[in-house]
Amino acid sequence: MIGFPYDEGALRNHGRAGSARGPDEFRKAFYKLTPTKHSLLQDAETRIFDAGNIKQKIKLEFALSIMESAVQNLLKHGHIPIIIGGSHDLSYANFRGCHGALGNCGAVNIDSHLDVRDYSKYISSGTAYRMLLDQETLMGAFFVEFGIQEFANSREHLAYASKRAVQIFTLDKIHSQKNSEAFTKAYRIACHKTDNVYVSFDLDSVRSSDAPGVSAPTPTGLTAEEILECAFIAGTENKTAMIDICELNPNYDVDGHTAKLAAMIVSNFLAGIANRQ
Repeated sequence: MIGFPYDEGALRNHGRAGSARGPDEFRKAFYKLTPTKHSLLQDAETRIFDAGNIKQKIKLEFALSIMESAVQNLLKHGHIPIIIGGSHDLSYANFRGCHGALGNCGAVNIDSHLDVRDYSKYISSGTAYRMLLDQETLMGAFFVEFGIQEFANSREHLAYASKRAVQIFTLDKIHSQKNSEAFTKAYRIACHKTDNVYVSFDLDSVRSSDAPGVSAPTPTGLTAEEILECAFIAGTENKTAMIDICELNPNYDVDGHTAKLAAMIVSNFLAGIANRQ
């Protein structure tokens, strides 16, 4: 695990400050949990190394470069990186590191927003996937946006995603079927003709009553139970190379609910790894 304590990308995107505190608040919640997923009646027997946080108070672009190198090196040595943010610009570095180490990779972004904003002036929390798609580091045919909400994305961004053949699972589409079935379908698209899959968990994909401490809250969204289900499924899949958790914003959390949810996402992911076939 590595923390990315930066919220500059969210501020550049006119979001709320505070996600720089996300990694440390995550740890407070994570280390209070037991390793047992009771529905399985066995421990999540995975070995975890907490590598601390990327150094703070350096230029965002430099921090992203350091993050990319760290992810790439961890993957080359057979580890599964779990990156805790921090604003969603960190996914640009994470996916590039994954691609650099492993080659052909698909991706699932669990999010309310497409994050395909223009980046001609600066990198922000909303530009990661447009940069990756424009560079063809990530191919739209193997990229799924999961949990996208109505009235949260511009016509231009939707048109761009369509042009790039990005697969979009809207919240309505997910809720028209079982969440587990929808996420499994999304995952199959991402792993089709790819050897590895990267999964990003943006906490603003969860309704604000379950996750108030995020940079861009919405009253609608996935439930806490649904995003935990996605985390467990991602863990069980052998092709999942890494995950990240984005936009945990303790400045707006209520009784640590969102930090606890982030901790439970990682715990469910680890339980999934422990139960890989």
